[in-house]
Amino acid sequence: MGRYHSDPTRRDTRGATTAAGLTDDQLYRALAATERRRVLHSLLTTGPSTPDQLATLLAGWHATDSGRLVTAEDRDKRLTELVHVHLPLLEDAGLVVRDEAADSVEIGPVQPAVAKLVRESIAAESASRG
Repeated sequence: MGRYHSDPTRRDTRGATTAAGLTDDQLYRALAATERRRVLHSLLTTGPSTPDQLATLLAGWHATDSGRLVTAEDRDKRLTELVHVHLPLLEDAGLVVRDEAADSVEIGPVQPAVAKLVRESIAAESASRG
């Protein structure tokens, strides 16, 4: 438990400080949503981004999955979910760093094993689509 993050002051869900900061439960919860894995993959691959750019990316990815065109409403829905659900959860887990003043999001200090897990999950997702 707690071997995925470098911040030794983080607390697990029971309030006990873990040795490395991020508990297995926190990691699994952070990586449970496809959207969060895709955000992390994008940040690992292309570097810092804005919430708007990430929402556009997620909307495009969803369009690819569903086979339909992206509408402005689709993109706006992705942006709302990103800003109010996905980014706060990833930020709380220490996997992303958000600078609201600069309107930027970047990858946090994740362990190589977590980065590898994210990359492999996206590769497996792509392979399963054909």
